[in-house]
Amino acid sequence: MKTTCRLLWTLILPTLALATGGCRGVGIGDPCVPENAPPGGFQPGEAYLETSAVQCRTRVCMVYQFGASAVLDPSESREACERRLGPGNADCSAFPSEATIAERVYCTCRCQAPAGVDTPTCECADGFTCVEDLLTLGGDGIRGGYCVRSETAPAD
Repeated sequence: MKTTCRLLWTLILPTLALATGGCRGVGIGDPCVPENAPPGGFQPGEAYLETSAVQCRTRVCMVYQFGASAVLDPSESREACERRLGPGNADCSAFPSEATIAERVYCTCRCQAPAGVDTPTCECADGFTCVEDLLTLGGDGIRGGYCVRSETAPAD
């Protein structure tokens, strides 16, 4: 019995190590909703990062260039509002669509740190691009580049 258990562990542990160690971009793109919004809400064209986001395995929830011309709130979608208030309800038109929320609000990670800063970075998952120097304000622990959905990332 002891030999069988030891044999099983020698087979299982390397398999688990390969399965977990070989995953790139784990959690990048997972849905999230920021717990705190900046005063005045989210502005078009800005990238907002919420660090220590417990709903993200990466611990970073990003709102990336959310909204075209108005301050929008990603906490409720137009579709959720219509399920609650009825289809075509005018009060729901101000809410963003579920597709817009999924495209612009998600878990991310820092893929590039400022020069001279020795902090961990990640590799972006498929469908994501590292936008270098996305955040230029703040401390060394947050400044740098982050993984952004490729279809919304700025063209080089």
